[in-house]
Amino acid sequence: MKFKVLLTALAVASLSTLSAQAQVLGAITASPMTAKTGEPVTITANIDVLNANYCGFVVGFGDGAFKDAVSDASNPTPLVLTHTYAKAGNYHVTLGGKNVQSHPNCGGQERAVDIVVTGTTKSAAPAALKAAEVCASGWKLSGKLNAKTGAFTCAAKAGTAFPAAKPECSGDLSYFENTKKGQYGCKP
Repeated sequence: MKFKVLLTALAVASLSTLSAQAQVLGAITASPMTAKTGEPVTITANIDVLNANYCGFVVGFGDGAFKDAVSDASNPTPLVLTHTYAKAGNYHVTLGGKNVQSHPNCGGQERAVDIVVTGTTKSAAPAALKAAEVCASGWKLSGKLNAKTGAFTCAAKAGTAFPAAKPECSGDLSYFENTKKGQYGCKP
């Protein structure tokens, strides 16, 4: 008989816990599940609403960053977040209950999704120009080659013929010629 009373007490305690946690953690998804560093990943966190209660939760991105959130009448779920990863690796993204802004923890077990981040989305940097490769034969580099922007000026005696093949200027630079000073190059 004591065993039956104990089981009944446990069942009542479980039911009261469920009713106190009227919202429970739902699914968490990521898109894409394989991304490149710097590429945005969309994380969708769902809370299953069992009745009109409210709760707090946290999304852990797996790289040390977290986002606290609440689910209530003015903050319906799903919560959709965008996150970018700075380094390649495997990231375990979690959805867990948390007391946030006086909202009690959302109930249920922690949910998770794994994301794989590879390589980089940045395009390869153009090959750096060397001072000797910038100016045509008979012309000399005037000043310094700006390694960061690629800007340069080549100079020769006034009246020297400008090269037939004009250099291609990178980025926001434009080609220029100055016949009076005997200069050409790429400048901002």
